[in-house]
Amino acid sequence: MKRIALLVLTVDRPGDPQFNIPRVEYRLLVEAAARMPLDPQKGADIAEMRKGIRILDALDQARDDVLALEDADWEFLKTKVDKMPWAGTDRRFVRFYDDIMQATEAPREPARADGIAAT
Repeated sequence: MKRIALLVLTVDRPGDPQFNIPRVEYRLLVEAAARMPLDPQKGADIAEMRKGIRILDALDQARDDVLALEDADWEFLKTKVDKMPWAGTDRRFVRFYDDIMQATEAPREPARADGIAAT
């Protein structure tokens, strides 16, 4: 079982009220990854759809903003996220990628610089 904190990441520039970058929501990124076909040219077959639906179901059942995935579902999500096209360069996307790829049984702690959950 892997657990991923469903973070919402923002950018804050004190003193600049005009600065407005959309926030990055892990929940929306996981949903987008689960829905995106691995091969956009071919589309998703039924087996891929079933695996994606398992991730979406787990997302619907997430409690306390933590996504819990069986190991096989996590491996599939990792594959999807690895192939996901990104809208641009943003360290928040890199953080999301790392949080998915390095998930463990305890969600990574957002307050710690290294993201490692306290044991």
